[in-house]
Amino acid sequence: MVHRNLNANKITVDAGLSVGLIGRAIKNDSGLNSETIEKILVTYTDLNPEWFVSGNGEMIRSNNQTINSNGSTNNVNSNVNGNIGGNLNISHSEFSGMIDLQKGYQAHQEQLADRLKTSQDQLTDCMRQVTLLIELLNR
Repeated sequence: MVHRNLNANKITVDAGLSVGLIGRAIKNDSGLNSETIEKILVTYTDLNPEWFVSGNGEMIRSNNQTINSNGSTNNVNSNVNGNIGGNLNISHSEFSGMIDLQKGYQAHQEQLADRLKTSQDQLTDCMRQVTLLIELLNR
């Protein structure tokens, strides 16, 4: 969004998403489902799907890959790693694999959030106990 100077509403309109979907996802720090991701990648064709899903690689592709939602293989004319010229194909199943990878990251993020909440609750309880001990010592 920063790279293209876009706001959540513009992405929602451009990609044909439900009103407020992107804004809510940002506000709630939640992930996007595979259909939403696919619509965004179809709209912003220079966005690297691997980066978008996993954060790995370059954000913007320097090739002309197109993402189709009809399940066909997507042709990428590129210079792979700057060394091999030619076509690279990303199948629908590979794209689905990237979506699954994102879901795994989301699950991991949820686990970490749960752990953080537990730690915060434990710290709050410890602080309460210390306060009680200080009150007892002051009596």
